[in-house]
Amino acid sequence: MKTARMIELQRQRHELIDEARSVTEEIKTATGDKLDGLGKRHDDLMRSIDLNRLDIDEEAMSNAEDEARASNRPDMGSGQARGVDDGLDSFAFPSGWTDQRGKPVRVLERNERFAETNRRGGMSFGDHVRALAVGPRNDAEKRALSEGTASEGGFTVPTPLAGEFIDRLRAQTVAIRAGARTVPMTSQSLAIARLDTDPSVTWRLENSLIDDSDPVFSRILLEAKAVAGIVKVSRELLADTVNASEMLTNAFAQAMALELDRVALWNDGTDDGPIGVAATSGINEVSMGTNGAALANYDKLIDAVYEMQLDNANDPTAAIMHPRTQAALAKLKDSQNNPLTVPDMMARIPRLTTTSASIAETQGSATTASSILFGDYRHLFIGMRDEVQITVLRERYADYGQVGFLCWMRADVQLAHKASFSRLKGIIPA
Repeated sequence: MKTARMIELQRQRHELIDEARSVTEEIKTATGDKLDGLGKRHDDLMRSIDLNRLDIDEEAMSNAEDEARASNRPDMGSGQARGVDDGLDSFAFPSGWTDQRGKPVRVLERNERFAETNRRGGMSFGDHVRALAVGPRNDAEKRALSEGTASEGGFTVPTPLAGEFIDRLRAQTVAIRAGARTVPMTSQSLAIARLDTDPSVTWRLENSLIDDSDPVFSRILLEAKAVAGIVKVSRELLADTVNASEMLTNAFAQAMALELDRVALWNDGTDDGPIGVAATSGINEVSMGTNGAALANYDKLIDAVYEMQLDNANDPTAAIMHPRTQAALAKLKDSQNNPLTVPDMMARIPRLTTTSASIAETQGSATTASSILFGDYRHLFIGMRDEVQITVLRERYADYGQVGFLCWMRADVQLAHKASFSRLKGIIPA
């Protein structure tokens, strides 16, 4: 049965999708600053659609749990027993991964939750952040603040709220939308195996020697590295607005998601962050030319996917690019000035955009180049600790009447199969 909230969320989803389609049409003919603005608006809309999907999933889970609890309670004649523990808060995570003690290791697909329980009612991550600055409003906020461990002015966000914040962050991360899997880390490091060279098998005659093959496995580590950011908010807004909590949650999640995308996809490790897909030695690579070139057709994109196929990799789950590149593809035309037909090989690959992609890469003499990253993103693992810490910067922005919040968490990135990725580099503006 649909609740009023579910109906409203679905109405919002239809509106967001309609607006995204309208912006996509405008992108086809836009240029200059208008194109940049439309690209950013399209990114914002896609993130809002993902957040809306997360809200719909949470509402559906909440409704399903209510119905399951009701059906599992013992029949008491005229009604159902109250407060019976139906065990629905226990979770199983059949990832197939186990640690040295045989204990299951969680590996989350994009539609699975980091938080181990579904909070219904009570306070949110944003409520917790607001309470740190202006004080608790109720007993729930007082209890949550008492759980935080003060350390050099910082407070640890309670685990359930941290898990929900990470789910919100994951919903806005393009790499995860593309299929990257999340590995919750219970310690600073976690070893995983990577297949570097595929094994081979042969047919044989009876009693004949079986040819051996040399598959190469390597051991790689997910090592939690720190990422931090600051959000500034006026004191009046914190004290007087009814949606401050939701605004704070989205602001932190969006900022963290954009940075997580940047490092997971493009980072070269020079800033002490993880090494992303594009900078990983050994992935497939196709160049637009010595000094780069503008896109004129889909040939080079097909070449990039072909390199993956030569390595027997699965089809790409997504192609990730900057909005500028997406717009360039949308504007491709044939000799009759008609929109260029997208080859079937490309049409079935989802295209995702993120402004975390650089449009200032160097390719020979070009300094305005960009890349497209094709991949079976299920082989990209993002390790995340459930520790989220907030430091309130009361004095730093006091002369502006603002409060600063420094958010700190830890994560890492590793590729489990390099051949499942291909980079098309050197794309310059037309």
